Amino acid sequence: LLAFNFGDADKLVWRIWVASERVRMMAPQQTGMCAPAPTGQVQDQKCADVESGNSSSGAAEFEAASGMDSTSEPTDSGNPSVPKAGGDFALDRIPSEARYSWVSLALENWSVGGCISSVLLGATLGARMTLQNALLACVLGAVILGAISFAVGYVGCREGLASAMLCRWSGFGSSGTAVLSVAIAISLTGWFGIQAAIAGSGLVSLLGGPPLWVWTLIAGAVVTLVSVLGFRWMVNVAWVTAPAFLVAIVWGVARGLTEHSLAELATMQPKGEPLTLFDGTGLVVGGFAVGATVSADMFRFSRSGTGVAAAVLLGRMPALVLYNSAGVLIALAYGSSDLIALMRSSVGWGAIIIVVAGELVINATNLYGTGLAVVAFCDTALGLQMPRRSVTLACGILGSALGAAGLLSHFVDFLIVLSVTFPPIAGILLCEYCCVRRFRNDLDSTRKLGVLPSEAATCVPTTLVVWLAASLLGHFIKVGIPCLYSFFGAAVLYAFAAWCGALRSYGSTPTERMVRAGTP
Repeated sequence: LLAFNFGDADKLVWRIWVASERVRMMAPQQTGMCAPAPTGQVQDQKCADVESGNSSSGAAEFEAASGMDSTSEPTDSGNPSVPKAGGDFALDRIPSEARYSWVSLALENWSVGGCISSVLLGATLGARMTLQNALLACVLGAVILGAISFAVGYVGCREGLASAMLCRWSGFGSSGTAVLSVAIAISLTGWFGIQAAIAGSGLVSLLGGPPLWVWTLIAGAVVTLVSVLGFRWMVNVAWVTAPAFLVAIVWGVARGLTEHSLAELATMQPKGEPLTLFDGTGLVVGGFAVGATVSADMFRFSRSGTGVAAAVLLGRMPALVLYNSAGVLIALAYGSSDLIALMRSSVGWGAIIIVVAGELVINATNLYGTGLAVVAFCDTALGLQMPRRSVTLACGILGSALGAAGLLSHFVDFLIVLSVTFPPIAGILLCEYCCVRRFRNDLDSTRKLGVLPSEAATCVPTTLVVWLAASLLGHFIKVGIPCLYSFFGAAVLYAFAAWCGALRSYGSTPTERMVRAGTP
C-alpha cells in the first residue's frame, strides 16, 4: 500500500521530515502560530519559512544532500501553459519537480530487464549452448545493451524529452520523426499484444477456467490501466512486482539445483541446434534492442546523468544477466525450455506470480512507449495534440483485442524484421548529438529556458537514406551480432554524410507548444 501511494522512498522521507518540522515549530495550543521564544522574530520567521517550504536551516541542508526540493512531485498549478502531469509531458521537456530518484528508476529498470521474456530467452540459450558460453553470452549482451541504454538515456535525461520528440532535433526532422513514430507504435503495440497473449496462455495452463482470449483480455486490461495512469504508477507497480518475481525465480532455480550441481550442468551438451557465442550474444541484444533504443522515454525522468548510470548499472544490466542466466540454468536442469511447465512443476502456485509479475511492467513500458509515439505522430503529422491517456487506452484496447484474436502470431516475423530498424535510430541520434551537432544547437539554446525550440527541420532526406541502409545491413548480415552492425553502420554513414555536406534540411516546421517546463 505504501508503494502504491508514495512510489519514491525518498519522497516519503521528505514528507515525514517536513511534517515533523512543522509540528516541532508550532505550539500545541496555537493554530498556525509559533511558540514564544527568546529569539522571537527569528523563530517566527523560521516557522513561516517551514510552513511555506522555504526553511533555510534543515530543509536546505536536506534538499542539498538528497537532490530534492519541496516541489518534487508533478503538480498542476492552474496555469494553462503548464502541462498536466497526467499527460506525462509527452510533447514537452520534463520539469525538475516531475523527476525521480535513481532508486526508483533502478527498480523500474530492474523490472524491465527482469521479465518473463528474459527468462524465456535464457532458456533458449540453455537448450542450444553449453553453460559457459550461454552465461558469457548473457553477460556480453547485457553490457552492450547497458551501454546503448545509458548513452540514449543520458541524452533523454539531459534534454528531458521522449525518444520521438528528441529525434526532431537529432537529424530526423519532423517528417522523419513521423515515420519513426509509426515504426515505434507498430512494433511496441504488436509486442504488447503478443506478450498479453503469452500471459493469457500461462494463466490458462495454470488456472484453467475461462478460454484463452478472456485471460488475454484480462492481462491486457491490467497492463493498460497501469500505462494509462502514467510513469508514476509504473514505478509504483515495480516496487511490488520486482521483489515478487525475483523470489519466485530464485525459488525455481534453487529447486533445480537440488537435483543437479553446477558441475553437472557445466558438462551437459546442447540438445538443440548449437549456437556460437556471438550468435547467442546477438539473440540477447536483439531481444531488447527496441527497449534500449527508446530508453529516453524512461530516463528523461532521471534527475541527473549519474542517476541514469546508477539505474543502468544497478538495475537493467544486473537484471538482464540474472534472469537470462536463470533461464539457462532452468533449461539445463530440467532438460526443457517450456518455462511455464517447468515453473508449475518446480514452484507450484509461484508460477502465477512469475506470469503476472514477469509480464506487467515490461508490457506496461511497451504500451507507454506506444502512447508517446502516437501522440508525437499526431502532433507532427496531423497538427493534433492528443491526450496521452486517451491514446494509450485506445492502443491498449487494440493490442489486447488483436492478441486475444490470435492475429498477432502471424506477424511475429514481421515484428522481428521491424526491430532491426531500431538500433540505427540510436546510432544516428548519438552521432548527431555527440559528434556532428548539425541540429543540436536548437536544443542547446532552449534547454536552460525549459522550452522547446521554436521550429524543427521538416525533412532531412539523407538521414532517412542512412536509416534504411543501416537497417538493411543488420537484416542481411546474419553472422555475429546484426544489431551492432546496424548501430555502428548508421553512425558511420551519418558522420560520413555530414563530412560530405550531404545533411541538408528542407523546410521548417514550427513547434506548436512553447511550454516553460520549469514553471512551478
